[in-house]
Amino acid sequence: MWESDEKKIIESKAKMIDVSYAIECSTLPYDHAFELSNEIIKKLPWFYDNKLNGIQTLHGPDSGNGWTRAENETIFLSKRTKLIIRISKNLIENAKNLENAEINIDGNILKIKKLTLKPFSISKVLFCRCVLSNENIDESNFLNAITDELKKHKIIIKKALCGKSRTINLEGKNNYTRSLMLAGLSKQDSITLQDVGIGRGRVFGCGIFLPYKSIDAVDNFKDE
Repeated sequence: MWESDEKKIIESKAKMIDVSYAIECSTLPYDHAFELSNEIIKKLPWFYDNKLNGIQTLHGPDSGNGWTRAENETIFLSKRTKLIIRISKNLIENAKNLENAEINIDGNILKIKKLTLKPFSISKVLFCRCVLSNENIDESNFLNAITDELKKHKIIIKKALCGKSRTINLEGKNNYTRSLMLAGLSKQDSITLQDVGIGRGRVFGCGIFLPYKSIDAVDNFKDE
């Protein structure tokens, strides 16, 4: 019982929170981070006020039955797909301004419906879909840079693993990213990592940590 209470106390101290919106949208371009960010910020102009505010990109299946989707293809969204933004807790009321909005992403209409709050949960293993990186540095140097950045938040990394790399187009330029998994995290470090993230580009879905149990994480770290 004490451990459960401790867990709830630590989770409640998170400064950020995920806000999940039901949506109506059938398809999107695979690489839609820049367009999605622009459209959301038009509706929520305060978003840039906190560099930790983030917008998760939307995803369909990466593979199935021997098929692997290319990065330049269209993704098909299920009815269960949610639009999720990560914001400071004091901005929850402001986030309601996105309800019932419609945005256009490269000719695809995305209707945004009611929001649901998703407080962070403690997980010993966290996954980041994409961390902005330099394609000219190797995996070892990339992980060293990650370790150095997280030391600033008094987080000591015990286990780290790089996953898939990909490029995303931001402002007409291709940007190299790597996925990242961190394991063996303490309860407090797990929440702190979800609060602060890693690197740059939260508004483009970069540097946002999620519990590893998600399907997204499995897809990004399964064997190529």
